Amino acid sequence: MAASTKNYRDSLSSLRRRLVSSRFLRWWLGELASMVPTWLKATSPEARSFLVLPLQEVGAGRTDFTPNDKRSLALTLPRSNVLRKTLTLPLATEESLRQVLEFQLEQLTPFAPNQIYFGYAVLARDFERNQIKVDFVAAPREPIDSAIKTLDGQGTLVHAVFAEEMWNQGVPINLLPNRLTRAPSPLRQGMNPWLLSLLGVLVLASLALPLIIKREAVVQLLPWVEKGKKAAEAVDVARRELEGRIAQHNFVLEKRHMTPTAIQVLEELTRVLPDDTWVRLIELKGKELLIQGETASSVRLIGLFEQSKLFKDASFRSPLTKGQTSGSEYYQLALQIRPMPTPLLVSPPGISASAPVRPTSAASASDAPSPKASAPAQAASTGVKP
Repeated sequence: MAASTKNYRDSLSSLRRRLVSSRFLRWWLGELASMVPTWLKATSPEARSFLVLPLQEVGAGRTDFTPNDKRSLALTLPRSNVLRKTLTLPLATEESLRQVLEFQLEQLTPFAPNQIYFGYAVLARDFERNQIKVDFVAAPREPIDSAIKTLDGQGTLVHAVFAEEMWNQGVPINLLPNRLTRAPSPLRQGMNPWLLSLLGVLVLASLALPLIIKREAVVQLLPWVEKGKKAAEAVDVARRELEGRIAQHNFVLEKRHMTPTAIQVLEELTRVLPDDTWVRLIELKGKELLIQGETASSVRLIGLFEQSKLFKDASFRSPLTKGQTSGSEYYQLALQIRPMPTPLLVSPPGISASAPVRPTSAASASDAPSPKASAPAQAASTGVKP
């Protein structure tokens, strides 16, 4: 985890160095800065932000100075108290330029690092040679600390120290380190804070406005949603009522069509019984069929009726006895009638994709009995298997 964090920080540092050393980025930012009106630019240490006081006046005893409420106090040093040089350094040192200059103070000045205040500004960047030109300014600390101490005794805080010559040229470089200076109030740093505040307000408005618009749209749609909900509930009630009535209408038809007719039972019985079997009596009671007669193979009858699509649960009601014909047996067999498949009945629109089919009556299922159907009927009356 620590290695991942370190790699992430290294990547960010590398990206930052590339952006800082990017020629195109610096050119682009410079062009944009040139198009910004002066009154919109942030005020760096300049006349609008500071009220300057020469160092000689503090040393001469003129310490009754009270800074303006709207500006901060800055000291200016005479040319004799300032050491100024133009340095050429590698481009890579720009990221930590102050630390680099601190290491070279003894080479650049005749003073020890704890005896001077210094400041710097990048004058130019040579990307072809990977070099930068730096304006280096330094001054002895003793007179500056003495003046700051005198003014602090009067309750006046010094925010910056500039070289008088550079201040007059419009190139102010603050010699005080950040730990000893306090930046002027943000309200006096030009229009940038106000523009940032306005930008923040616009960002918040751009985030809140879509939510407000959506809320208004939802509020306007609520009556329509409620109306649609009531309509859907009404349709659901009507649908349930229709389904109930259709179920009531189809109940009798389903019961009638699930029970085979006598003609169908006789036709299936004629088809199943073998040729060596005679039927003397047929009795149909609801879903039970009772037949009596003689057969040459009573054991085979059970298997034949179990294979039928109309009969099931075949069983003998009485023991087998010897028939009147030689080699035959007298049987009494009970059969259960299977329910017929439910036909397609009337259905409400939308419940079934098929078109509604009106159920046909049992009488119209067959205009005339088939020859096989008449044979069992005749057999039932004469007691002889056709």
